[in-house]
Amino acid sequence: FGMAGKVSAKTDVYCYGILLLEVFTRRKPTDEQFGGDFSLRQWVAEAFPVAISDVIDSHLLNESNNAATERSAARKELLLMIMGIGLSCSRESRNERMEMKE
Repeated sequence: FGMAGKVSAKTDVYCYGILLLEVFTRRKPTDEQFGGDFSLRQWVAEAFPVAISDVIDSHLLNESNNAATERSAARKELLLMIMGIGLSCSRESRNERMEMKE
């Protein structure tokens, strides 16, 4: 975006969204599995919300102790919200992206 001369707050929102997806999936948009028409964003969007656990970094989901089931459910809900924000911020159309203040 910056090299094309389209730097704006909407560009910052897009980058923030992609960064969230990268951090919580532990994948990069440049990973070998992404290319052509298949992107990190598309991979997450296809899993959202039903199969989001399939794309979240497994280290963030694992809980070693059975008494932590309630915490685990709350963590999954939080991760679902975070991924929703990442997807909303990284929409292809600038006009569909959420505002940074949101």
